[in-house]
Amino acid sequence: MNVRFRCVLSTVESDSHLWNLVYLQKLLEENGASVHNLGPCTPVESVADAIRADRPDLLVVSSVNGHGFHGAQVLLSGLRERGLEVPCAIGGKLTTAVSDDDRVRRELLDLGYTDVFLGDDAIARFRGFLRFGLAQGFSAWRADPALITPWDSENSATREVS
Repeated sequence: MNVRFRCVLSTVESDSHLWNLVYLQKLLEENGASVHNLGPCTPVESVADAIRADRPDLLVVSSVNGHGFHGAQVLLSGLRERGLEVPCAIGGKLTTAVSDDDRVRRELLDLGYTDVFLGDDAIARFRGFLRFGLAQGFSAWRADPALITPWDSENSATREVS
């Protein structure tokens, strides 16, 4: 395999699922990554230790239990508190209601995630992100703006935020 970038792969502390990590590890390896898979229920300190040791080009976080949104906030905030900055992509099923996806995506982008991959086109968009990252660097990626849905807006009109 031709390794073109280093990646740490993780879940959040509350997510005990493994199959999503195995799938993503294989996807990342097919796209040139050397992957350090931290496994399920990953504590923030374990992610921080791996980032310090591996100095990855990318951190990928996956959660499929529907409760990853809170863990995603805790994880990125914990990394920042430790002075660790790395491009970070997250995706999967982060809430129990699909109607929350736009709000969750917006809040995680605002927090500092490089991109948030949710919905039916998540894998296709993630592949595009990987291609871009290989060509221009993951930190150069600019996520599409997150929508503000009518129920999240004061004037009840859908608009975009940058």
